[in-house]
Amino acid sequence: MLFFFIGCVAAPKGNHLDGSETLTNQPDMNSTIHWTDLPKPAKKQLVAIAGFENRSTYSADKLWDTSGQLLAANMIRAGYFRVVEWERMKTLFDWDALSNVDLIKSPDNMKKAQRILLCEYFISGAITYFDVSRQNYVSAMSKNKTYETTIRVDLLLQNAKTGEYLATGAGEHTVKQVFKGTFSGGQTGTWSPRAADKALNLAIQKALFELISSFHLNS
Repeated sequence: MLFFFIGCVAAPKGNHLDGSETLTNQPDMNSTIHWTDLPKPAKKQLVAIAGFENRSTYSADKLWDTSGQLLAANMIRAGYFRVVEWERMKTLFDWDALSNVDLIKSPDNMKKAQRILLCEYFISGAITYFDVSRQNYVSAMSKNKTYETTIRVDLLLQNAKTGEYLATGAGEHTVKQVFKGTFSGGQTGTWSPRAADKALNLAIQKALFELISSFHLNS
């Protein structure tokens, strides 16, 4: 699954966040989180993804949809909730509403969505930080180029009937692409969307793990 981004791939450099790594040719999209470490629920409740916002300065038309797909897949993998299929959500509700999380922004919208889905909870997400930066290092014998892709995701769980906030989770991840070479060769290549795929997926995993752990502890 690749992104098709709109705009410049090299954004101004932001603050370095925790969780950096070097991208390999075949990135493992599930290399960080161990879902078996999560507690087991007494009963699996039904959760619907109310949508995913892009609050970052990075512009991409399908970023909300890709994020929703990744969140749904990771929720199923976590095994703590029953999950309304993301494709069904896109069939039942307007895409603008899902990309702006309008289903939970008013009591009337929430009640209408809950009556349709009969779910116990809504989970919503937001990309709050998306940065792609490039650094060049030149010495007397070599020249290196590094791209850093950093993404932060915030998740929120609510009671579908009352709108009460039940748990939150935040996840950040940085993926580095390093190109090394000498003045006679090497140091080829450019930023790859696979770096964003991996950073986004792992940020979602970290946020979801934190949200479920917090919800279980307080429920």
